[in-house]
Amino acid sequence: MKFLFLIILFVASQAWSAPHLSREWSRSTLIKPHNSFRYFNRMPPVLVKNLVVQGNAIDGIKAFDRQSGNEKWGKAFKNGVEGGATTDGQKVFFGANNGQFYSVDAATGDVLWTFPLNSESLTQPTVHGSMIFHITGNNTLYAFDKESGQSLWVRTNSIKSTMTVRGQTSPLYDKGVVYAGFSDGNFAAFTAKNGRQLWSKRIGDDKKFNDVDASAKVTDKCVLVASYANSLYCLNKTNGAILWRHDVGGFNSVLVSDNNIFYPTVDGEIHVLDADSGKLLKKIVDIKGLATEVVALDKYLIYGESEGSIVVKDKKTLATIKEFTPGNGIFARPTVDKKNNEVYFFSNEANIFKLKLSDDKGNMFPWANSKSS
Repeated sequence: MKFLFLIILFVASQAWSAPHLSREWSRSTLIKPHNSFRYFNRMPPVLVKNLVVQGNAIDGIKAFDRQSGNEKWGKAFKNGVEGGATTDGQKVFFGANNGQFYSVDAATGDVLWTFPLNSESLTQPTVHGSMIFHITGNNTLYAFDKESGQSLWVRTNSIKSTMTVRGQTSPLYDKGVVYAGFSDGNFAAFTAKNGRQLWSKRIGDDKKFNDVDASAKVTDKCVLVASYANSLYCLNKTNGAILWRHDVGGFNSVLVSDNNIFYPTVDGEIHVLDADSGKLLKKIVDIKGLATEVVALDKYLIYGESEGSIVVKDKKTLATIKEFTPGNGIFARPTVDKKNNEVYFFSNEANIFKLKLSDDKGNMFPWANSKSS
């Protein structure tokens, strides 16, 4: 009887080993048809209760019902909302490429306040407590009051005349400190309350591209941040000293999971590093184009390919489990709802997709039923 029970357990485990990706719905985010130049649609989908909010780099931002995909509201902005948005659950905050920063009601899209940035926005803001932190395309770091939109402090990092990559870091808040990278190759720490600079470290020193465009991640030991043409750095949080470096450039943030770092590189690979030492453990090389930031969902890794698909890999073996191809690739980081096993992603063609990750039958516990449309 015991032997039979073990066989049943083994068969059940095998039935769970092959998840299925099904398309629940997909929608265009465009306000008007657009058939000319292809833009970098880099904004990750933002989940706000029963809505998903998505902006494009062309003409605006929309909110869709997460279950049906029906459009709930939309706002038109010249040159769109390219960098990204952030929510506190009631409001959505973003910089648009018309040079304005917005706070809108998440449920209705009504504008609550605006602030003139006089520059495009290429990244998503960061919200902590009553404050919003945001970097603009002209290397200016702002702190706003979340309720009123009042500017609390501003720090501008002037850059030398040089070529830069089109991108920007998202500010990182950690224990009263805001970390941010700039196009001149500097990565700096500021006191969140008043913007006083604590330290600055030059980590982008290539003669052509100095950019620090990858948003940082913090661990117990250090701040992890990459420069485009140089390395991934583990920096001391107190003074910016280099604890270790991995000498391949990157422009996307890393994923830290199970003491491993998953690092998308400018060479079109994902390097798996030991989080303590930076030692290279493995590589993912079967990538079409460049990889987006990697996200984790249970025992899986999920990322997009700039010239390919959404890819699901086994976190331990790195074997490819499933792929979903939308056409013309993906630049934006996917967003996952871990509770409901949902994956939202934004294609280069300005279409938002909702996928469901389930077992092959679509209805085995604990997976929910998956309905395609």
